[in-house]
Amino acid sequence: MDDIKALYLAIKEKNDAVTAFLLQEIRAMLGAEYQDLTQKQVMLLELLRHQTMTINEIAESFSMTPSAASQLVRKMEEKAYVRRDINPADRREIIVRLGQAGQAYHKKMDEVELHLMEKYYGKLRREDLEKLKEINDKLYDLIMKEHRS
Repeated sequence: MDDIKALYLAIKEKNDAVTAFLLQEIRAMLGAEYQDLTQKQVMLLELLRHQTMTINEIAESFSMTPSAASQLVRKMEEKAYVRRDINPADRREIIVRLGQAGQAYHKKMDEVELHLMEKYYGKLRREDLEKLKEINDKLYDLIMKEHRS
């Protein structure tokens, strides 16, 4: 068991260092314009990247009350990261989607991710990337299986 623990700690140390370094580089490349975004706000922008959501769906995703979700959306709406529309099918429901600033954020993030991919992942052999993906997939599947039970 000690050898597994030592392996885990070595992996965790490197993963934490890589994550911290990449986050630092991402923040620097994004620039001052996006520095005020909180972690929840970034997560909401990611959720809204490919779909619209209702206030209740946002609340459920973040395990918060609809009132708290509405406050989160309101703050982001003030800076045009998101916009709210009334659902034409159910006028009591508010649909939240990316606003202009949210779309600009994702465009900038795409540029940053492409840069990092070319700078780091592009220097790895394809076989190594495939192994890394396979291991990440296995770990993800184990964690999801554990959370479902």
